[in-house]
Amino acid sequence: MKKYYLLPLIVLFCYTNLWAQDSIKKINAIRINTPPKIDAVLDDDCWKNVPPAKDFTQLRPNNGKRASYPTEVKIVYDDKAIYIAAMLYDNHSDSIMKQYTPRDGYGSSDMFGLFIDPFNNGINTFGFLVTPVNVQVDVKGQENGPEDTNWDAVWKSKTQIVDNGWIVEYKIPYSALRFPKKNIQKWGLNIIRTIERFREKSTWSFIDLTKQGWITQQGELNGIENISPPLRLSFTPYVSAYVENNEESSSWTNFYRGGLDLKYGINESYTLDMMLVPDFGQIQSDDVELNLSPFEVFYDEKRQFFTEGTELFERADIFYSRRIGRTPNNFWEMEDELGENEEITKNPSVTQLINATKVSGRSPKGLAVGFLNGMTLNTYATIKNTETNIERKEITQPFTNYNVLVFDKNLKNNSYASIINTNLSRFEDKYYANVTGTELSLYNKKKTYQLFAKGAVSQIWDNSSKPELGFYSQFVFSKSSGQFRFSVRNRIENDKFNPNDMGFLRNNNEINSSANFSYNIYKPFWRLLSMYNHLSIGYSQLYKQKKYTDSYISFNSNMTFKNHFSWGFYIGLAPYEFHDYFEARVDGRLYIEPASQRVYTWASTDYRKKLALNIELGTKLPNNYDSKGFTIELEPRYRPNDRLLFTISTEFDNNISDIGYVDMTDDEETIYFGRRDRISIENTINSRYIFNENMSANLRLRHYWSTVKYNKFYTLNTDGTLSDENDYNEANDINFNYFTIDLSFRWIFAPGSELSLVWKNSIFSDSDEIVDSYLDNLQKTLDSPQTNSISLRVLYYLDYMYFKGISKRN
Repeated sequence: MKKYYLLPLIVLFCYTNLWAQDSIKKINAIRINTPPKIDAVLDDDCWKNVPPAKDFTQLRPNNGKRASYPTEVKIVYDDKAIYIAAMLYDNHSDSIMKQYTPRDGYGSSDMFGLFIDPFNNGINTFGFLVTPVNVQVDVKGQENGPEDTNWDAVWKSKTQIVDNGWIVEYKIPYSALRFPKKNIQKWGLNIIRTIERFREKSTWSFIDLTKQGWITQQGELNGIENISPPLRLSFTPYVSAYVENNEESSSWTNFYRGGLDLKYGINESYTLDMMLVPDFGQIQSDDVELNLSPFEVFYDEKRQFFTEGTELFERADIFYSRRIGRTPNNFWEMEDELGENEEITKNPSVTQLINATKVSGRSPKGLAVGFLNGMTLNTYATIKNTETNIERKEITQPFTNYNVLVFDKNLKNNSYASIINTNLSRFEDKYYANVTGTELSLYNKKKTYQLFAKGAVSQIWDNSSKPELGFYSQFVFSKSSGQFRFSVRNRIENDKFNPNDMGFLRNNNEINSSANFSYNIYKPFWRLLSMYNHLSIGYSQLYKQKKYTDSYISFNSNMTFKNHFSWGFYIGLAPYEFHDYFEARVDGRLYIEPASQRVYTWASTDYRKKLALNIELGTKLPNNYDSKGFTIELEPRYRPNDRLLFTISTEFDNNISDIGYVDMTDDEETIYFGRRDRISIENTINSRYIFNENMSANLRLRHYWSTVKYNKFYTLNTDGTLSDENDYNEANDINFNYFTIDLSFRWIFAPGSELSLVWKNSIFSDSDEIVDSYLDNLQKTLDSPQTNSISLRVLYYLDYMYFKGISKRN
């Protein structure tokens, strides 16, 4: 067996480069004595005689062709900052698209951006972008992952539209960057420009879409010498005030909070981020849905501390940040703790996070270190005796400590090797969960092939001397560049692997094998601008019992026409029965679902228009149980002017004669399934108005309604088939509603400083009486008890170097 495992490695490392590396584009920055005034006028003496970066090449739609209009960019620097001046020529400046968006928002707008890689290692880059109306977007790009728009820096920009195009001027202080401490700097650089009315994106250093990676195709910025990394130290204190009422009481309560976010640059590579007494009361409401599956629902992280600069912690897929400050472990068990004449008067749905600390960064030699710690207080439910009015407290989760530690080493050809550990401790319960994972990515010299591997081992101590040990492994070999690409994948999870104290895994005990093939066309042909095609096949079985579970084959295609209309479709086939070992909720019990077929299609109109539309249609074809369904989703977008945007999304999902778990007897011998008609309707309204680049208002209203009507019941046989059940007659119909409003006003009144006013409203209702009319159901929902929260928060950014400069001047 060893020789077969070594074969991919032999192929990978014996692959040689057949031709020389493409030439790297370079530009020099010029040192100045007097900094320019950031006003987008460009009449300062420092801009004279500076050689510009020019000759941009299209990234899209005509990858490799010259940009439609010239762009010239000049770069100068002094001991405190680098300065950028850009002239973006346009023969029709009155047609420049300039939609206003909130900070860090992409819209239907032209854009200019600078991406700086101070260590010039092709791994991470800092992006500073602006629109013609000076809306700032700052991102942290990574070669092996998505852009992080949650990263925020404090920098200065100004823009101006003129007769022959538009002008950009920047000041990026060195405190916004991390760079090595050496006399002569050599930074990676790329510059990007978007002309939205052409849907054209061009770059200074050409990015070939047929090649793997985009940061590694950057140019070089030279000429910066004798600068020192400044002390990166900032404080962002906040104070917030809340007025709330909930469904349990008609009276309003008010309270105040205060805390601090501290950022400290330990050295040029690593940064400490500490949050004391955090406040997450203003984050957007989750899109809660009715869950009838045996698995937990995954919700995206929205707390900025856990989204900014956390790409390192994603290694090996064992960390899910929403576990920190989660719903208490015993939250749902409090009903069982009630005695006679007792009721629950208070039961917090989240644990109180008292502080969180994060250290992250990468050294000049390519070693990245990440450390994250969070602590939550004891959480209690309050139970009251209705006769004596005596209250008692029951702990729902004791003090809990969360730790994550990761090391990541950059290797040749943008390869890397990582090791990560997560550790949870609940000392009072004597409960400890430890998971250690590793991830490895190896590319050949031309980055045309990749070997990717990851795995983890989990250990849980729960009042026992022996830990419960589990593991998973995954191997992928792929062709990662060119028009034709492929990958083969194998993943194994044993039946004991459990990372869910600090990670997220729906189920374990499985072996999955799959192969994926894609053929993409990046350049215009016929009536198309681009086309992407993808074919997948897969096979799964249980790890422990080595029994078949399911197989599939799917094909999808996406294409964009030259009029910027996009269309795509998906065909998915499960040619054989699905052997489901989880739906029954009893270990070892099987439910056999017949073979199925699904077809989807979608379309999107041109977003440059004031009115655009996204549409999706899908169907599940009838199977042997006559289960079928269809879904329709419509999302019109209307932009009356450059400041106002409306987006309305309506999704209708109808599953007819769906088969699923209902109930079981106490001894778990008899398991009941039901045939049900399930209809879900989700309506979401988003509206935003942008007053200027620093002030915006946003409204998000969502109503989710799901009904489940049971028509027939069955008992599950030991062979996975179903038998008619005539004696079971429990009421299991469901009428589920979740309604939320998020209304916010945000004002960036100073660099890095913000005032926010937020109103949040939520209504939840759940019954076994189905309402047939949508309007009647909506009215009944609005009449249900609701929770309201109105909050005002002010945070102020304090930079040490700024106050040091004032002190020196004084």
